[in-house]
Order: sequence, then structure tokens, then C-alpha cells
Amino acid sequence: MDVRFMLGPMIVVYDADCGVCQASVAWVRKRDRRGIFQFVGNDAADLPPGVSREETEHTVIVLDRGRKLVRAEAVARILREFRGWSAIGALLRAPGVRRLASWGYDRFARHRHRVSAALGMRACAMPERKRPEQLSK
Repeated sequence: MDVRFMLGPMIVVYDADCGVCQASVAWVRKRDRRGIFQFVGNDAADLPPGVSREETEHTVIVLDRGRKLVRAEAVARILREFRGWSAIGALLRAPGVRRLASWGYDRFARHRHRVSAALGMRACAMPERKRPEQLSK
């Protein structure tokens, strides 16, 4: 038996109001045939200890056996569990690449609302923009 199962699943805390985040969780669930991950949306009444609602507004969080991983490091940890993706997960942790991956994650996270809307996904609590003719109403 895999020792990880005796230690419990890895917990992934994500922004439940974000279309890209929801699609990412669906992607991981589809590939998680061993049941390694447990998912908690930031809209849950209780978040895991050590996780604040505020930080879930701008990063994914992975809780792995007492370690708290965020941003690109969390993504790298998730990818390490999947055949065909583990090399990419390892690459994201390499010294020079790690910094670039974190920068890219932060940049993408800042614009995830627009990306979700552009892809036709449920947008991340973006207020609907009014057209000029609607402004006078």
C-alpha cells in the first residue's frame, strides 16, 4: 500500500468563484484515479487550519503532510502525481525555472477573471460592464 494514503490526501484549496480555477480542479479530478487529492473551495464554511480566505483569493494552496505550498510550487506538486506530467512538475521546481514559474503564476492569477470571461467560463465575480447606452439608465 502507498504510504501517502495512510497519511491522508493532499488538500487543494482553490478559488471556487473562478472559472479557470474550476476547470483546473476538474482537470485534476479527472486524472486523480488514486484519490490522492481532496478539494476545498474557498466558499466552504470552514477552511483547513492555516489557510485564510484572503490568500485563497489570489493563489491555489496545497497542503501536503504538514507542508503548505502556494502558487507555482503548488501546481508543481500536483503535477508530480500524474504520469506524463511529473517531469513538468519537477521542471517547475528547478531553481531558475521556479522563479519564472512563480512570476507567470502571479501574472496569470491577476488576470484570471478576464481569462475566464474570454473563454466563456463563469467569471470570477467580475461586475458586468454596462454599454454606454445603458449608463444613463
